Amino acid sequence: MLYQDRHLTVFDKPAGLPTIPSRGGGPSLATETGLLVCHRLDAETTGVIVMARTTAGQRLVSAAFEVRRVEKVYLAVCRGELPDTGVCSVPLGEWRRGRVQIGQGRSAETAWTVRSRARGRLLVEARPRTGRTHQVRAHLAESGAPLLGDEAYGGESGHPLALHAWRLTLPWPGANDRLVLAAAPPPALEATWGESLAALEPTR
Repeated sequence: MLYQDRHLTVFDKPAGLPTIPSRGGGPSLATETGLLVCHRLDAETTGVIVMARTTAGQRLVSAAFEVRRVEKVYLAVCRGELPDTGVCSVPLGEWRRGRVQIGQGRSAETAWTVRSRARGRLLVEARPRTGRTHQVRAHLAESGAPLLGDEAYGGESGHPLALHAWRLTLPWPGANDRLVLAAAPPPALEATWGESLAALEPTR
Protein backbone atom coordinates (compact mmCIF):
# COMPACT_ATOMS: atom_id res chain seq x y z
CA MET A 1 0.00 0.00 0.00
CA LEU A 2 1.35 3.43 -0.99
CA TYR A 3 -1.43 5.71 0.30
CA GLN A 4 -4.85 5.52 1.93
CA ASP A 5 -7.59 7.90 2.99
CA ARG A 6 -11.32 7.42 3.48
CA HIS A 7 -11.96 7.49 -0.28
CA LEU A 8 -8.85 5.91 -1.85
CA THR A 9 -6.29 3.18 -1.47
CA VAL A 10 -3.21 3.28 -3.71
CA PHE A 11 -1.15 0.14 -4.30
CA ASP A 12 2.17 -0.79 -5.84
CA LYS A 13 0.73 -3.55 -8.02
CA PRO A 14 2.85 -6.68 -8.53
CA ALA A 15 3.32 -8.39 -11.87
CA GLY A 16 0.87 -11.15 -12.72
CA LEU A 17 -2.17 -9.67 -10.97
CA PRO A 18 -4.83 -8.22 -13.32
CA THR A 19 -6.84 -5.21 -12.25
CA ILE A 20 -10.12 -6.98 -12.96
CA PRO A 21 -10.80 -10.71 -13.43
CA SER A 22 -9.70 -12.20 -16.74
CA ARG A 23 -12.18 -14.07 -18.91
CA GLY A 24 -10.95 -17.32 -17.41
CA GLY A 25 -11.56 -16.07 -13.89
CA GLY A 26 -8.96 -16.19 -11.16
CA PRO A 27 -7.71 -13.54 -8.72
CA SER A 28 -7.57 -9.84 -9.50
CA LEU A 29 -6.85 -6.66 -7.57
CA ALA A 30 -10.55 -5.79 -7.57
CA THR A 31 -11.71 -9.17 -6.29
CA GLU A 32 -8.89 -9.57 -3.76
CA THR A 33 -9.44 -6.14 -2.18
CA GLY A 34 -13.17 -5.56 -2.77
CA LEU A 35 -12.33 -2.00 -3.87
CA LEU A 36 -13.69 -0.05 -6.84
CA VAL A 37 -11.70 0.28 -10.07
CA CYS A 38 -10.68 3.79 -11.17
CA HIS A 39 -8.23 2.86 -13.94
CA ARG A 40 -6.34 -0.23 -15.05
CA LEU A 41 -2.84 -1.61 -15.51
CA ASP A 42 -2.05 -4.65 -17.63
CA ALA A 43 -1.64 -7.83 -15.61
CA GLU A 44 2.14 -7.94 -16.09
CA THR A 45 2.70 -4.20 -15.56
CA THR A 46 3.87 -3.23 -12.08
CA GLY A 47 3.47 0.01 -10.16
CA VAL A 48 1.08 2.72 -9.02
CA ILE A 49 -2.63 1.94 -9.25
CA VAL A 50 -5.45 3.87 -7.58
CA MET A 51 -8.49 2.04 -6.23
CA ALA A 52 -11.53 3.65 -4.61
CA ARG A 53 -13.04 2.86 -1.22
CA THR A 54 -16.19 4.87 -1.96
CA THR A 55 -18.28 5.66 -5.03
CA ALA A 56 -17.53 9.36 -4.46
CA GLY A 57 -13.81 8.63 -4.65
CA GLN A 58 -14.27 6.55 -7.78
CA ARG A 59 -16.22 9.37 -9.47
CA LEU A 60 -13.57 11.98 -8.64
CA VAL A 61 -10.64 9.88 -9.86
CA SER A 62 -12.44 8.64 -12.97
CA ALA A 63 -13.40 12.23 -13.86
CA ALA A 64 -9.78 13.38 -13.48
CA PHE A 65 -8.64 10.63 -15.87
CA GLU A 66 -11.43 11.48 -18.30
CA VAL A 67 -10.40 15.14 -18.62
CA ARG A 68 -6.67 14.27 -18.66
CA ARG A 69 -5.74 15.92 -15.39
CA VAL A 70 -3.80 12.87 -14.19
CA GLU A 71 -0.09 12.81 -15.03
CA LYS A 72 1.36 9.33 -15.52
CA VAL A 73 5.03 8.43 -15.83
CA TYR A 74 6.24 4.94 -16.77
CA LEU A 75 9.67 3.34 -16.91
CA ALA A 76 10.36 0.84 -19.67
CA VAL A 77 13.35 -1.17 -20.86
CA CYS A 78 13.40 -1.53 -24.64
CA ARG A 79 15.60 -2.79 -27.42
CA GLY A 80 15.77 -0.82 -30.65
CA GLU A 81 16.39 2.72 -31.79
CA LEU A 82 14.75 5.91 -30.55
CA PRO A 83 15.78 9.57 -30.63
CA ASP A 84 16.56 11.05 -27.22
CA THR A 85 13.05 12.53 -27.02
CA GLY A 86 9.92 12.12 -29.09
CA VAL A 87 6.17 11.79 -29.28
CA CYS A 88 4.09 9.03 -30.88
CA SER A 89 0.55 10.02 -31.92
CA VAL A 90 -0.49 6.89 -33.82
CA PRO A 91 -4.17 5.98 -33.23
CA LEU A 92 -4.91 2.76 -31.35
CA GLY A 93 -7.87 0.52 -32.00
CA GLU A 94 -9.60 -2.52 -30.57
CA TRP A 95 -7.88 -5.24 -28.56
CA ARG A 96 -7.66 -8.48 -30.53
CA ARG A 97 -5.68 -11.66 -29.89
CA GLY A 98 -3.53 -10.15 -27.19
CA ARG A 99 -2.75 -6.78 -28.78
CA VAL A 100 -4.39 -3.59 -29.97
CA GLN A 101 -4.74 -2.52 -33.57
CA ILE A 102 -2.13 0.11 -34.40
CA GLY A 103 -2.85 2.90 -36.85
CA GLN A 104 -6.62 2.93 -36.57
CA GLY A 105 -9.18 3.69 -33.89
CA ARG A 106 -9.03 6.37 -31.19
CA SER A 107 -6.47 9.15 -30.91
CA ALA A 108 -3.56 8.44 -28.59
CA GLU A 109 -0.36 10.25 -27.66
CA THR A 110 2.74 9.21 -25.74
CA ALA A 111 5.84 11.33 -25.12
CA TRP A 112 9.15 9.68 -24.25
CA THR A 113 12.64 10.51 -23.06
CA VAL A 114 15.51 8.03 -23.35
CA ARG A 115 17.14 8.16 -19.91
CA SER A 116 20.08 5.89 -20.67
CA ARG A 117 21.55 3.58 -23.32
CA ALA A 118 23.62 0.55 -22.31
CA ARG A 119 24.20 -3.06 -23.32
CA GLY A 120 22.12 -2.61 -26.47
CA ARG A 121 19.10 -1.54 -24.43
CA LEU A 122 17.24 1.69 -23.78
CA LEU A 123 15.86 2.89 -20.44
CA VAL A 124 12.84 4.98 -21.40
CA GLU A 125 10.67 7.36 -19.40
CA ALA A 126 7.23 7.39 -21.06
CA ARG A 127 4.44 9.86 -20.41
CA PRO A 128 1.12 8.79 -21.95
CA ARG A 129 -1.12 11.81 -22.49
CA THR A 130 -4.15 9.63 -23.22
CA GLY A 131 -5.20 6.36 -21.62
CA ARG A 132 -5.67 3.69 -24.29
CA THR A 133 -5.22 -0.03 -23.74
CA HIS A 134 -1.56 -1.09 -24.20
CA GLN A 135 -0.73 2.50 -25.16
CA VAL A 136 2.90 2.71 -23.96
CA ARG A 137 3.67 -0.78 -25.24
CA ALA A 138 2.16 -0.20 -28.68
CA HIS A 139 3.58 3.31 -29.14
CA LEU A 140 7.15 2.41 -28.21
CA ALA A 141 7.03 -0.63 -30.48
CA GLU A 142 5.60 1.45 -33.33
CA SER A 143 8.38 4.01 -32.78
CA GLY A 144 11.07 1.34 -33.17
CA ALA A 145 11.78 0.10 -29.64
CA PRO A 146 9.51 -2.67 -28.33
CA LEU A 147 9.69 -3.50 -24.63
CA LEU A 148 11.72 -6.46 -23.49
CA GLY A 149 9.36 -9.30 -22.67
CA ASP A 150 6.57 -7.86 -24.83
CA GLU A 151 6.23 -10.55 -27.48
CA ALA A 152 2.78 -9.26 -28.50
CA TYR A 153 4.47 -6.19 -30.03
CA GLY A 154 7.71 -7.73 -31.23
CA GLY A 155 9.68 -7.50 -28.01
CA GLU A 156 12.47 -9.87 -27.08
CA SER A 157 11.22 -12.98 -25.26
CA GLY A 158 12.73 -14.52 -22.17
CA HIS A 159 12.14 -11.50 -19.92
CA PRO A 160 9.31 -10.28 -17.70
CA LEU A 161 7.38 -7.42 -19.25
CA ALA A 162 9.70 -4.43 -18.71
CA LEU A 163 7.07 -1.80 -17.90
CA HIS A 164 6.51 -0.07 -14.56
CA ALA A 165 3.94 2.60 -13.62
CA TRP A 166 6.48 4.77 -11.78
CA ARG A 167 4.72 8.02 -10.87
CA LEU A 168 1.13 9.27 -10.84
CA THR A 169 0.03 12.80 -9.99
CA LEU A 170 -3.66 13.17 -9.20
CA PRO A 171 -5.69 16.29 -8.37
CA TRP A 172 -7.18 15.54 -4.98
CA PRO A 173 -8.99 17.66 -2.35
CA GLY A 174 -7.47 17.63 1.11
CA ALA A 175 -3.95 16.79 -0.11
CA ASN A 176 -2.82 20.29 -1.08
CA ASP A 177 -5.09 19.73 -4.07
CA ARG A 178 -2.65 17.19 -5.49
CA LEU A 179 -1.44 13.69 -4.67
CA VAL A 180 1.99 12.70 -5.96
CA LEU A 181 2.29 8.92 -5.80
CA ALA A 182 5.41 6.90 -6.54
CA ALA A 183 6.41 3.23 -6.66
CA ALA A 184 10.10 2.31 -6.72
CA PRO A 185 11.23 0.26 -9.74
CA PRO A 186 10.92 -3.43 -8.82
CA PRO A 187 13.89 -5.82 -8.72
CA ALA A 188 12.73 -7.55 -11.93
CA LEU A 189 12.93 -4.28 -13.89
CA GLU A 190 16.35 -3.48 -12.41
CA ALA A 191 17.54 -6.97 -13.35
CA THR A 192 16.29 -6.50 -16.92
CA TRP A 193 18.09 -3.14 -17.16
CA GLY A 194 21.19 -4.51 -15.45
CA GLU A 195 21.71 -2.04 -12.61
CA SER A 196 19.95 -0.30 -9.73
CA LEU A 197 17.39 2.38 -10.55
CA ALA A 198 16.83 3.50 -6.96
CA ALA A 199 18.45 6.93 -7.43
CA LEU A 200 16.63 7.73 -10.69
CA GLU A 201 14.24 10.70 -10.63
CA PRO A 202 11.71 11.82 -13.29
CA THR A 203 12.90 14.44 -15.78
CA ARG A 204 10.39 16.94 -14.42
